[in-house]
Amino acid sequence: MAALADRASTHCPLDDPYAVADLLRTLRTVEVPRQQVAALLARDPAAHAPLGHPRAVAALLRELREVGARRQVAALLARDPAADASLDQLSDIADLWRGLREAGAEQQAVALMERAAARAPLDNPHAVAVLLRELREAEAEGRVAELLARDPAAHVVFDNPTAVATLLEELRKVGAEEQAAALAERAAARAPLDDPYAVAGLLRELREVGTDQQVTTLTDRFPAAGMFSQFLEAIPADRRVRYRFGRNSDGRPAERWGWEDLD
Repeated sequence: MAALADRASTHCPLDDPYAVADLLRTLRTVEVPRQQVAALLARDPAAHAPLGHPRAVAALLRELREVGARRQVAALLARDPAADASLDQLSDIADLWRGLREAGAEQQAVALMERAAARAPLDNPHAVAVLLRELREAEAEGRVAELLARDPAAHVVFDNPTAVATLLEELRKVGAEEQAAALAERAAARAPLDDPYAVAGLLRELREVGTDQQVTTLTDRFPAAGMFSQFLEAIPADRRVRYRFGRNSDGRPAERWGWEDLD
């Protein structure tokens, strides 16, 4: 084990922050001499790590802090990872934001969220929800307002009903009722219905933020998607009894029939 740790600490490439973070984690959790950690740190991973991948940089920052490498933490922060982090994945941005705050780099954390609120893509509803949650919990009202001004409800895609439901919840929590209502209307009409569990979650959230019409819009799509039992469970009892004999393809309740009517 010691020989392998020696080789890893002296030869592993330093251009992958994830790999360096994983190696540091391994070295500090297995029975190896402290000198192997020192050998790795002596190669100055903070100076070599690319800064484009925010989650990888966050992982490296945390592991450097775990092993007490204060100079390496300072060196990494001095390169200003908040300025170079890719904004493509908002959930990764949130991870780096937490890492910067844990390291005491509050100014960089604020700058990162300013960039994300102003420029990050808004097509992923889960990622937007994560960013909103982080901003809300940090009481960063200005950044929340800046993000909402870009109207994320109008930009997200609907391929994941669970993610849309999560965004609806966060929009409610930050008081963006109009955007929540607009998103609920679009989701009710366009969300895919191929995952009944995910659709059930969306339906619950629509009942929280939407009108009866939005709930009806979603549930009326259920029968055509092979979800007739879910349709019956979702509609009010006074409507349910009308479908005792089924539902026609045009949406109207089927007329009364008996077994003698079947050929």
